[in-house]
Amino acid sequence: MPRTGHFILHSNVMPKITAGRYELRTEQTGLPFEVEPESTHIQVAAPRYTMPTDQILSSFPPANAEGAFGDRLPQIVLKRRTLPWERNPAGSVNPSETPWLALVVVAEGEATLSTATPVSDCVTAGTSLLDPGDKDVEQGLYLAVTETVVKKIFPCKEDLPLLAHVREVDVNDTELANGDDDGWLAVVLANRLPVFDAAAKKPVRYMACLVNVEGQLEALPKPLPPVVSFEFALAQDWTVLATINAASSPDARVMGHVDTSQVVLPSTALGPGAARPPAIPAAGKNPADAKIGVSLDGGAAMAQPGVSTQWSSATQKVAAAALDPDAKRLVRDTMAQGFRLPIELYAIEKVLRFPVLAHWSFTTNEGATFETLMQDLDVGLLGTVPERAPNAPAADAAPEVVQTGHIGLDHRTRRGDPLRAWYRGPCVPFPTPRDSNAKDAPLALAHSADQLRRVIPDGREDLALAAAFEIGRLLALSQLSVVSALLRFRAEQFGAGRVREILAELLPFALPELKAERIDLGRYVALQVLPVLAKNTDRMIGPQRPVADPGRPLRVGGDLDSLVAAGLGFDLAVLKKRADAVGLLPALQGTAVPLAMKPGQSPNEKLVVPALRAALQGELQRTLGVAAPPRIVIGRPGVRGAQARPQADALDELVANAPADDEGGQP
Repeated sequence: MPRTGHFILHSNVMPKITAGRYELRTEQTGLPFEVEPESTHIQVAAPRYTMPTDQILSSFPPANAEGAFGDRLPQIVLKRRTLPWERNPAGSVNPSETPWLALVVVAEGEATLSTATPVSDCVTAGTSLLDPGDKDVEQGLYLAVTETVVKKIFPCKEDLPLLAHVREVDVNDTELANGDDDGWLAVVLANRLPVFDAAAKKPVRYMACLVNVEGQLEALPKPLPPVVSFEFALAQDWTVLATINAASSPDARVMGHVDTSQVVLPSTALGPGAARPPAIPAAGKNPADAKIGVSLDGGAAMAQPGVSTQWSSATQKVAAAALDPDAKRLVRDTMAQGFRLPIELYAIEKVLRFPVLAHWSFTTNEGATFETLMQDLDVGLLGTVPERAPNAPAADAAPEVVQTGHIGLDHRTRRGDPLRAWYRGPCVPFPTPRDSNAKDAPLALAHSADQLRRVIPDGREDLALAAAFEIGRLLALSQLSVVSALLRFRAEQFGAGRVREILAELLPFALPELKAERIDLGRYVALQVLPVLAKNTDRMIGPQRPVADPGRPLRVGGDLDSLVAAGLGFDLAVLKKRADAVGLLPALQGTAVPLAMKPGQSPNEKLVVPALRAALQGELQRTLGVAAPPRIVIGRPGVRGAQARPQADALDELVANAPADDEGGQP
């Protein structure tokens, strides 16, 4: 396992066999007789149409998130390290370094996410799968995309091995410490950056789909030469389908009786050289004044708001659906809104279907990236006032800045009083003195930000250290690994401390202070508790119980002597006849006790009886050794062979003070 702060990347972790049905055939040779071969059927299971939730550790960007995600590839982290390679996408049973999973990122209007569909219909028609009966669910989802979209945004076959890898991390140094069990994670990356639409100055809503490319490697695009830069552009814009025939019934749409002459569909979808249908003039108007159709993005004639105004409402809808009792289904369906356009009904070119194992949506807005933050960084010295433009309005008063680097800011206390306070950042124009006079003395330990608030001679508070404490605390808590460590500390140390406080209240003696060395707290408590038990036997232990509790009466059917004789295995009539002559006790002593022997074995009294006696004696000695251990004899100085009587301890006092037995009168 790598050390803390490091991780190891592996290109892949190949399984020994792929998922599917297998037959184990066992044959045994080299025997003087023939043995029939044994056949055993097994099935190696793996996800195929849906990904179990316990196998998804995390995803980026987060589901239903809004932010500047255009500088990082989306990814999904899987728990089982071999999962991306447990199936061969080419349809073979042999393991392949090409993963069968791909993370595809589509923008709103480029593809369609289906509803629950039988898994046999979740792949493109005519696709040959290895063992079609191997299915983990009966219904699944699929992503419907045209060939044009596949060629523009899908990864090529050569990119798939580069978009999946395995990370080996320290389980105690990762935010996934609560979900991962061995530090091995499988990561699947997307090949498309979810960039912001800088040309139109509007946010873009994306959906990341973990798809199964099994049997459809040849449908993926061919490798293209790299490009230096790119800008956002939809592979195809099908958002106009949301506006056509809004008032018609679903039956008319399914049967194809829909008038699409008033919209402009993507040209590639109509086929090469296909002419667009002419516009139908409105009734009672001049045909020359009729509109030819809406623009490609459909934003001008959409009955619903455009994408630029929908992204915020879509996020709010997902957040509201998460509060429903059926949130697991509703959240997925709500995130899929905007990706349910009926592309398959209107596209003339071929539409491909890829099974979707997991999906989530997010929005890329005009948030700040590292590049924009660096470009907008003001590099002026502390207190520098930017130059005012000639036509700019009158500026406010200059900031209140002093030579120590502090700036006066408006401050509102917890009671709501408006005040002025001093604040400065970590950078100052000259070295500052330490709070402690000693050079090597450590700074005072603070447990809250209020402990670092200072009142300076002018009567105002200096909140610099208090603000730094709070910022550092929030930054630490933003790391899930820190939160996991705090939870583990609370579960272990807080519980031990709570037990210690309870024992301190109940026990009449002080517990030892815990130091660096290990302390056997159980032994210490036992040695301290024994004297207390000896002094308060009735209150601490309770009244003495009888040696044996009377049991329920035995119900005996028939003559008692006959039952005892039958249980011991001798003849009662012979015993009574002998007892009449010599007495009952001599008759019993002269009766041989039958022994249970193995078939063909004769009893040997010289061996059986001594063996039983030796076993009984050994067990008795062992019991006495546990109940009454030998005492340690210490010789007195000057007296040879003399034995000193050991000093009575708490256990001896406890035995001596025990009440007498009811029958024998002995303690």
